[in-house]
Amino acid sequence: MALNIDWAKWWGRLLGTDFDRDQMTIEILRQRYVDEMQAINRLTRHAHKMHYPQFCRKLLDIAAGKSKHVEWIGERLIALGARPPEVIECRSTGENSWQYLLTDLAEEKRSADRLSEQIWRIESDHPEVSQLLQRIFDAETVYREDLSDMIRRSDGFALSLA
Repeated sequence: MALNIDWAKWWGRLLGTDFDRDQMTIEILRQRYVDEMQAINRLTRHAHKMHYPQFCRKLLDIAAGKSKHVEWIGERLIALGARPPEVIECRSTGENSWQYLLTDLAEEKRSADRLSEQIWRIESDHPEVSQLLQRIFDAETVYREDLSDMIRRSDGFALSLA
């Protein structure tokens, strides 16, 4: 007779750090959902304040791509028996198009750092969620490159900042 033992839970109980890996995955997805929704709101606001119409279009394209990510994350949350969280809108304080782009790039970099760590944390327990997050990470790498390019093209001095 074979014993089915979840060694991670067993060690967790022994060491007093028991946690449910499904719940951790749900919390990661909920945080990612909030991050993506706030980014959509921020990018959309910033797009309408852009000096160059092509930058407006690009920011709206990025926001549309992120909307797909939110849809995928929401579907995965529901599949895991959870609901997408409420999202509080954040306001930005930039004064011009270039500052808005800097803010957008900084937020995208912060989000990417957290996303790569989140992928690593759930990789073995939920490979399908990990693959979804990796797909999002890959798409957002392109978004960061687009934002960097817009910054460089909007201000010659920005080359020294990138």
